[in-house]
Amino acid sequence: MYKIIIISFILLHSVLCQGQDPAEIVRKSHDAVKISSFEALSTLSITDSRGNVRIRENTMASKAYADGTEKRIIKFTSPAEVKGTGILIFDYEDKADDMWIYLPALRKTRRIVSSEKSNSFMGSEFSNGDMSAPKVEDFDYELTGEETVNGIHCWKIKARPKNINLEDEYGYTERNAWIGKNDYIVQKTEYYDYDNQVIKTIETVSYELLEKAAGKYMVTEMYAVNHQNGRSSRMKMDEIQITATNENYFTVNYLER
Repeated sequence: MYKIIIISFILLHSVLCQGQDPAEIVRKSHDAVKISSFEALSTLSITDSRGNVRIRENTMASKAYADGTEKRIIKFTSPAEVKGTGILIFDYEDKADDMWIYLPALRKTRRIVSSEKSNSFMGSEFSNGDMSAPKVEDFDYELTGEETVNGIHCWKIKARPKNINLEDEYGYTERNAWIGKNDYIVQKTEYYDYDNQVIKTIETVSYELLEKAAGKYMVTEMYAVNHQNGRSSRMKMDEIQITATNENYFTVNYLER
């Protein structure tokens, strides 16, 4: 009798999972954090394997457009060695993103190409690719179950890049994401390498409902840990202002100021 109950539960769980489209859940998770327009001050903390911490402060502005595009600019204000460094991102919904970086020491702006998406963002455990939403169409998805993370009941969704070129571009062969069933916020993501070993984990530490009418959230703190080199990084929003962001911010000319 006990075995029958267990088998019945497993079959029921399988049926319930099959009724959900994991790709659509991922799309909704992207949409849930598309704030219409904001400016912020944030801090990036980088901790090495010995516990030494480097702090990098920056300003940020972002705007979402009707066609699904998000434009974002990040400019570092301290410490001195990174002051003036800036990154401009055009996060498109249906094509490859455009990203530029300005390096004040060289007085030069250059485009970040797709092959650099997996590179470290400003020496942290976040990647350049983590600064924009991965394209939903680049992955095959599987809803593998439901689990509780941070006290939140979540769908667990496995995503694999559709080909080896996309694996190289993103820097991983598989990711598992835990997405909240009530608010579609990604609570945790694990990334795997070619040997099926966990590369890193990114966790959502805190988030706020900033646009109540639209049901839009902002993740205000994220923590990334690299399981292969013992390093970790934390990105925290210190001040946030919902405002009509100046369009001129999202230009190479402004990036180079």
